[in-house]
Amino acid sequence: MPSSAAVSDHADSLLPLDDIGIGELPQEGLEPWRVLIVDDDEDVHVATELAMRDLPIEGRRVAFLHAHSAAEALNVVAADLAISTVLLDVVMETPDAGLRLVRQIREELGRSALRIILRTGQPGYAPEIETLRAFDINDYRTKSELTRVRLFSSLTAAIRSYAQLTDILDQRDKLAQMNESLQQARAAERAENERRLTAEAALKLANASVEQCVAQRTQELSQAITELDAFNRMVSHDLSGPLHGLAGLSGLIRHELDQGDPAKVRRWVSMMETQTRRLAELVADLLSLARISEGTVHRSPVALNGVVQEALQALSTHTPAHRIASVSVGTLPELAVDATLMRQVFVNLLSNALKFTADTPSPRIEVQAQRSDDAWTFTVSDNGAGFDAHRAVELFKPFSRLHGARFEGSGIGLTIVQRIVARHGGQVWAHGQPGNGASFQFSLPIQP
Repeated sequence: MPSSAAVSDHADSLLPLDDIGIGELPQEGLEPWRVLIVDDDEDVHVATELAMRDLPIEGRRVAFLHAHSAAEALNVVAADLAISTVLLDVVMETPDAGLRLVRQIREELGRSALRIILRTGQPGYAPEIETLRAFDINDYRTKSELTRVRLFSSLTAAIRSYAQLTDILDQRDKLAQMNESLQQARAAERAENERRLTAEAALKLANASVEQCVAQRTQELSQAITELDAFNRMVSHDLSGPLHGLAGLSGLIRHELDQGDPAKVRRWVSMMETQTRRLAELVADLLSLARISEGTVHRSPVALNGVVQEALQALSTHTPAHRIASVSVGTLPELAVDATLMRQVFVNLLSNALKFTADTPSPRIEVQAQRSDDAWTFTVSDNGAGFDAHRAVELFKPFSRLHGARFEGSGIGLTIVQRIVARHGGQVWAHGQPGNGASFQFSLPIQP
């Protein structure tokens, strides 16, 4: 470690201490200017600090940072955003280490405001004019000419330039932010204007069509009331028939009891049981229709072949085994449906098919499915009694019985099928000919 006198003498030889005086005192409370000395010669670091001791610039002290190689200097600059000036040696670990550091500071770190004063003791390695042209430096000095006055002058010019550039960049950033805010405000204003125009157009359209909407709703309500009245009449008719029958049978049973004829009483009781069963079935069908129309559809992936087998098992409790054997089931898909409701669909359709093939010598009932682009179509067909194709639309109306009293039933089963399929987003239709069987089809969307 050199003595303080030796360091002072060496500093004098590097930086002649011209008498420039202090001139001003630093203002209290201001952060010092941060200046990085980059040089592989420790004496240069010491001499530079001695030369600038007690010399404030622009009312602020100067705080020196130190790096002894270009690699070390790059790390210091990257970590300290407050460095205003770099006093940079050219020849350090390599002959062009300082020049490469200039490019790294400008290009890699993007520090355009930072001022760089190039100092070299070997000007032959970096000729001044070529260096100034090729590199983004702010001053170029040989160490031999950098006296105390010139060092103070160079640092003052560099720091002033740094302060001005920093202020300009701050103003530019603020202007950019203001411009962005202005653009956002204008975009918001345009969006609000568009929204207002859209709302006004929608309001005009709504006002223009309100009478039409009211008329349409009134017509729909009137139609609903008409359909409800018709439904009530049909319910009253189908319920009153069995009830009147029961009342009449009760009188006959009372009479025969008085006459003491048990054979006739048993016959009337049997007829009463039949009427009571039909009445119970009708009430059950009405409850099912109401429940299906209002209940929640619980969808989950369901294998429909299993659903059909469950429907056949339910029908087997009151259908002979050889009749169930007449039903053949193809390969059906797995779909997201309400398993309970879909079981009811197949129960009703298969029950109809079994009923209308009761008099057919070789009954044949088939269940099949076919896929289209966006839906599956299911078909339940039979070779039974069939129906008049012109009356196919009537099949799905409540209490519709195209075959009269020839076949038992409430006339609600197909209405239930139509409601369930509609609640799954599908449609139901039918084809048939008298004596040549019937085919009932319904569609279910692949994606509900």
